[in-house]
Amino acid sequence: MPGADGGGQGAAPRQAGLTPRRGFTLVEALVVVAVIGVLVAITLPGLSSARDTARTCQCTCQMRTLGMLAASHAEETREMPRSQHSALSHRVQPWGYAFFESLTGAPFRTKDAQWAGVFNGPYRCPLDRRTERWSYGYNVYFELAREETHWRTWRTLSALRSPARTVVFAELNNTTTADHAMAHFWTQFGAPPEIDGDRHRPGTGAAFADGHAESADFASLFDPDTGRDCFNPATAR
Repeated sequence: MPGADGGGQGAAPRQAGLTPRRGFTLVEALVVVAVIGVLVAITLPGLSSARDTARTCQCTCQMRTLGMLAASHAEETREMPRSQHSALSHRVQPWGYAFFESLTGAPFRTKDAQWAGVFNGPYRCPLDRRTERWSYGYNVYFELAREETHWRTWRTLSALRSPARTVVFAELNNTTTADHAMAHFWTQFGAPPEIDGDRHRPGTGAAFADGHAESADFASLFDPDTGRDCFNPATAR
């Protein structure tokens, strides 16, 4: 039955001053999504570049630590460290195990969780996504015998003509499983360097005999076309 105001029985009352709410239309939602996509596309390359720069700095710091540990080892034992290339035959620990105590405060015993933390921590470049292979390789020139060099040996720091330009550690490529780089093979037999020359995008990490480290163009460290070889202590300069 109609009311006194003449309105129908089912009419809903309206409150003065209020307007009905309106949600996003499909077109407006798609525009918002597109704008967000553009912003992400603009900012992600910058974030990725900044992240890689930070990782490169971390790698350089880690390699500097390795260079300093090698120099300290040479001063304490009066001999440069050895790698798996010759450590067993001389009854000493390879560099990775020999440095373990300096990094953890305890001598290496077994490959436990603490070892995994070091192997995938200070011994791994943050830009190297592998976990089962060595990230840094020792320059085998420091442990070669005379019959391997066909000239002389470089078992002490004092034997080096240019410690600041002689590479001790470099970044190993994805195909290498050892803890060292057979750098003398590169010139003696024309073997390809087992070094990742672009892990830092661009450049690669290197630690030197004086204890410093840097991210450098691999050609500035080794270039057969120009005769540059900072891995060979006899030619490093």
